[in-house]
Amino acid sequence: SEMPTQAITVTTTVDGTSACTATGITAGADTLTVSWTGATVATDGSLTIKLCYDDSETGSKPWRKYKDAIEKNKQCQQTVVESSALATSVPYSPATYDIAIPRNIAPAKYTVQVLNTDPTNGYTQWGETSCAFSIGTYDRLPSSLVGTMSFLIAFSIVAGTAGYMIDRKKQNAAVAAFR
Repeated sequence: SEMPTQAITVTTTVDGTSACTATGITAGADTLTVSWTGATVATDGSLTIKLCYDDSETGSKPWRKYKDAIEKNKQCQQTVVESSALATSVPYSPATYDIAIPRNIAPAKYTVQVLNTDPTNGYTQWGETSCAFSIGTYDRLPSSLVGTMSFLIAFSIVAGTAGYMIDRKKQNAAVAAFR
């Protein structure tokens, strides 16, 4: 369906700080708190929360282009395994919802979109944060593992070289026996 009237006001925070001014928001480690006002309560209705690429992130990437039809809007499908929403069937009350930022979110600038849905009329209202915020990649490689990997790489090079030299020496000895 086409984008309905924008009537919902959306704000986001991370650890009590506005996501727009927060630094170091990390995928897989932080929780995004989404708050909204102005959603008209519909019988059997609910809210859908989406993470959308900021316009600055879509310029040279046609697969992230904005489309006016909500179901076709690739700007709001952001995970490695494309997900149409961060949260669905979100109740109207309380007007806040916590979302753990998935680990597979690409490091980029995002906005949050809230869509009001009801089973009869589909999408009836929407709102989006007025500013973008950056999400960084979760680094799950501890420094002790980096040291261990470096040692094992160096050891395998030394062991491989030693094995090659020993094998070469044996081959030369075997050839010399037949001369």
